[in-house]
Amino acid sequence: MSIFRFLDNIPTVFFTIIWIGLLGAITLGAPYISIEDIKILITIKDNELVSNFSEFFNPHLIFLNIASKLTNFFGFNNYFLFRLPNFIYLGLLIFVSYKIIKLKFYDLNYLMPLTAVMLSGTILISMITIDGSLISGLVTLLIFYYLLKIFDDENFYNVFFFILFSLIALILNNFYFVILITSLIFIKLFNLKLEKKKRLNLISYLSFIYISFLVFLIIQGINKTDYYSILNFDPNILLKKLSKSVIFLLPLLSLLIISIFYNGIKRINWNKELIIFLFSIILCWFIFIFSNKLNISILIFLLPIMSIYIFRTLEFVELKWSKIVLVTLFFIPAGIIYFDTSLYHSTSEIPQINYIFYLMIILVSLINPVFSLQEKSLTTVYKTISFSLILVVFFTSVFFYSQYKNKTLSPVIYDTLKNDLNCDIKKSEFILEENYPLDLMLFFSDKVKPDYFSDCQIELKFSSLDTMPIEDSDSINKTILDMTTKSFININFNKL
Repeated sequence: MSIFRFLDNIPTVFFTIIWIGLLGAITLGAPYISIEDIKILITIKDNELVSNFSEFFNPHLIFLNIASKLTNFFGFNNYFLFRLPNFIYLGLLIFVSYKIIKLKFYDLNYLMPLTAVMLSGTILISMITIDGSLISGLVTLLIFYYLLKIFDDENFYNVFFFILFSLIALILNNFYFVILITSLIFIKLFNLKLEKKKRLNLISYLSFIYISFLVFLIIQGINKTDYYSILNFDPNILLKKLSKSVIFLLPLLSLLIISIFYNGIKRINWNKELIIFLFSIILCWFIFIFSNKLNISILIFLLPIMSIYIFRTLEFVELKWSKIVLVTLFFIPAGIIYFDTSLYHSTSEIPQINYIFYLMIILVSLINPVFSLQEKSLTTVYKTISFSLILVVFFTSVFFYSQYKNKTLSPVIYDTLKNDLNCDIKKSEFILEENYPLDLMLFFSDKVKPDYFSDCQIELKFSSLDTMPIEDSDSINKTILDMTTKSFININFNKL
């Protein structure tokens, strides 16, 4: 098909530049939809972010505090600066991935694996959370990188940075890396050709990590049930984690299945370096699924490791019938459509323009390598995937921004006070009932019991769409999209 031949001729760097632009725009412009994020922002606003030993030295919280100072200084109200650290972490994640490629697979064309990392779940993670998952995954990747360097060259700097980033991981409450490095070091110790001095050194590094781990547990006074109840076998939780891993790891997950087939069964590029990467992928995925906590940082670490493994394994493989696995990419538009329709109580409430959007992302999703019967290299296949994903993300971003931005809490309140109630937001006071969206306290906490004399007193009442709006000629009813519950609710304005 002509579209596939056209995409073959587009330079890889084009997709990289376009994706960086989209990633930056979404990272800095997406609204806060996580309750945990809103709670973090409220604690920052109330200067209550640091409460224990690890939080005092936590680099992510330090960056958030810096962003808070900048927000106060420049007078921003949309809190976009709090996502700026995420963008920096993503840049560092790409750089460390590049260093790993040069360390272990120096002849691999690095541009496409790095682009694949950006084209994966990083965009979702950078958008939905500011809780430190990105920096935690980045630090684990740095520990992995310096451990690989120690295996090759045990110099002072490699050991120093390995220990340093291990301590930072403990400060970030990222303890799963201990399982990872323990497994990798034990694999190395089983090498009979390993000299005695290096064997003892590796054991000493591991012992230091264990001692530090215990010290951190004691200092922070962590409840034993948090970390000693390691495994969880609840079917509902396992299914939830499995679905999240699929969502965050697409589209690389589809290519990983193909890679394992060629690497494990056909023994393409079967060597000890790739075996280490495959072992790390499987181990960390099992830790994510069966651990008692939902730790997104594990997936952050997995993304670059998976990308490097995939592109090294399939570097010279021509894909034809194995591309059938790529039908799983249709989960992406299906997930977007499901999320949008879940905002409404019934299909009759969905606006017609939404269906046009659904049709558009389905059509661009049909630009899928699975429909090309010719043999294609992995680079060509991923160019097609990249083009399709860029269009899906672009249309989705434009649609959600234009359709829902003015229906969220903050714009609706500003617009109603100005145009319907003729009130100055700076001189208004809000009177609330108990049930109100959490983000109200993020944007308007200074309007609840303010320290100034108010010209307008506004009583706000919130209710679900199942409840009839308040019938009062002196009040105003509006419908807003509550980002914390991901649903539409009623809001009643009553000027007292």
